[in-house]
Amino acid sequence: MRQMRLAWPPVTRNIKITLAVLALFWIGMVQFDAFVYDYMLVSREAVFERYYAWTLLTYALWHGTFSHLLFNGVALWMFGSEVDQRWSDTKFWTVSLLSALGGGLAVAGTQQILFALGVPINHPTLGYSGAVMGLVGAYCWYNWNRSMYFFFMRMTGKGLLVLFVGFDLFRVLVANQPISISGHLGGLATGLLLASEYWRPWKLERAYRRFQQTSKFDQPERTPREKADERWMN
Repeated sequence: MRQMRLAWPPVTRNIKITLAVLALFWIGMVQFDAFVYDYMLVSREAVFERYYAWTLLTYALWHGTFSHLLFNGVALWMFGSEVDQRWSDTKFWTVSLLSALGGGLAVAGTQQILFALGVPINHPTLGYSGAVMGLVGAYCWYNWNRSMYFFFMRMTGKGLLVLFVGFDLFRVLVANQPISISGHLGGLATGLLLASEYWRPWKLERAYRRFQQTSKFDQPERTPREKADERWMN
């Protein structure tokens, strides 16, 4: 009888650095709470009215509660460690930075669109979730069709991606939890894009050609039996 082994990911150097920095900023939040909320958090008003463009990144450094920091830290360790081992230090920090930026842009952009539609929304957002979800997206991409266990559930990387999105939707629509789904999905999409390299023109062209070839071979062979009114009848 086969026994299932649990293999916990290592805590890599870059993960340790990230966790240490986030912990220090969480401690600092106690002392500089008012300053952080006024100048460091991303929102529609901060970006589009006060022009605090830096908040598109600085929001990621702060966490309101220890449970918020703990959840992001665990997810960062579980999924970020594997991609960190695949990448150079430069790529790890670049993807983390751009995923945080993608999450910040999604938050500010979504709030601005809703505001234009008459929904007065301006919730300041904080947390490293955008960057974490970017690393989750990269992890899912590298394991897209690989069968693996996630908390005793057997699934592939694409299944895990669907699970994360569904869990976020459940937390917002059913559990009514105050999470920024736009920041999560913005970071996730950024990480997927960077890991898959579909932002490169040659990559898109190659994928399009492959799609054309697949569509051509998937079409059933047509064997005409008769021709009526200039139309082939099969």
